[in-house]
Amino acid sequence: MSKTVKELADDLGVSRQYIQKVISNLPATKKPTKLQHRYIIDNQEEAYIKALILKTDNKETNKAIKATNKATNSSSMANQKYEVALKEQIRLLKAQLDKKDDQLEKMQKLLDQSQQLQLMTEQKLKLLATPEDKRENDSSSKEEPIHEEATKTPGGDKDSLDRPVSFWSRLFGNRGNQ
Repeated sequence: MSKTVKELADDLGVSRQYIQKVISNLPATKKPTKLQHRYIIDNQEEAYIKALILKTDNKETNKAIKATNKATNSSSMANQKYEVALKEQIRLLKAQLDKKDDQLEKMQKLLDQSQQLQLMTEQKLKLLATPEDKRENDSSSKEEPIHEEATKTPGGDKDSLDRPVSFWSRLFGNRGNQ
């Protein structure tokens, strides 16, 4: 029983164009006969075309499987490379964060020292700006003087205890005539 290209394509589950392509690649002795611009395929030609299509399908299936495996392997390798790159980047970022933490700690210490020096400077300026009588009263009332040398009287004789010592005398260490 003879079949047309369309009927054979429907039986094999492929397109009509694919059957036309297979027929055009057949040797002249194996090609089906044409009647009114249509191929008439007999049983023997049908079996030969089916064998070619199934063989080709197996080859294409194998090629597709191999291509899929290669794609899977290459994507797997790409994923591994990407993962390694990400881990390296994470390691570098952690190292940078540790350095920044150390820098912040040092800056905090410097800031604390700067604030302490500023406070000491302000206290000394305040002490210098207050009148002499008030300073002597304040220094005797304070438990802890800012600078111990400023509270000591220069010289060690008894006369020095009778007279008050001026600021400049205390600062430069010699007694002025008052």
